[in-house]
Amino acid sequence: MISAQRLIAALWAVTLLAAAPAFGQATVRLGVENHDSAQPVEITSEELSLNQQGGTATFTGGVIVGQGDVVMTCERMVVEYGSGDEGGNEIRVIRMFGGVTFAGPTEAAEAEEAVYTLSEDTIVLTGNVLVTQGATALSSDRLTYNLASGAGQMEGRVKTILNPGNN
Repeated sequence: MISAQRLIAALWAVTLLAAAPAFGQATVRLGVENHDSAQPVEITSEELSLNQQGGTATFTGGVIVGQGDVVMTCERMVVEYGSGDEGGNEIRVIRMFGGVTFAGPTEAAEAEEAVYTLSEDTIVLTGNVLVTQGATALSSDRLTYNLASGAGQMEGRVKTILNPGNN
């Protein structure tokens, strides 16, 4: 279950940020200081399809992933597990498609797609990425966040709206 906990912590990290605008890029620092990744993870969907030989689990139809105050939604989520010839149940990659949203009590991130690669500790959100924290918002084509370094990079037509008096 450690892999699911890492997933939730990683996805929650996407919603907590501070950033500085740049030409076509913005460096993003992320944190998970208030989230307890040891809480139970609940996944709800209209349908679940397992392919044990292919090593995938596909959740479709109003997918909702919840852990504590964190809620993630999308239309389809594909979990790839196993490792080469050994097989196993270790989660390798999680892909989310269609109206991807990550929300906490005051923060949110939206994108068309998200890919979390556990071996690289990297989450990539693509397609109309929007990250909000209070009255501050950032948008771009792509957000890449590295859990190991604790840094993220927004790329492709980055737009920042800062409301310093309203945060």
